Amino acid sequence: MADAARTASDEMHIASLVVHVLPDALSQIEQALSAYKEMQVHGTHPDGKLVVTLEGATAGEIMDQVSQIRQIAGVLNVSLVYQHTEPRQLLNEGVNHD
Repeated sequence: MADAARTASDEMHIASLVVHVLPDALSQIEQALSAYKEMQVHGTHPDGKLVVTLEGATAGEIMDQVSQIRQIAGVLNVSLVYQHTEPRQLLNEGVNHD
């Protein structure tokens, strides 16, 4: 079990979402999401859509964040668009452009 915990903490999970909200609540929900350090709002549409990315150490953390978003008043739907897992050690390596 210790190996599983160590492995999970050595990973970075990144997910992107489209969050559909009541248009009248768009600004308040954008502010609420921006308050979480592991969530970033990358764009909004006046019709009530936000593009959001999440970061976490495990897939469970990502799903917990999705659940938090769903609980915000005015949120109609949360659609997972993309999820990626990367070993943390690779995030510190340089990129060779040769």
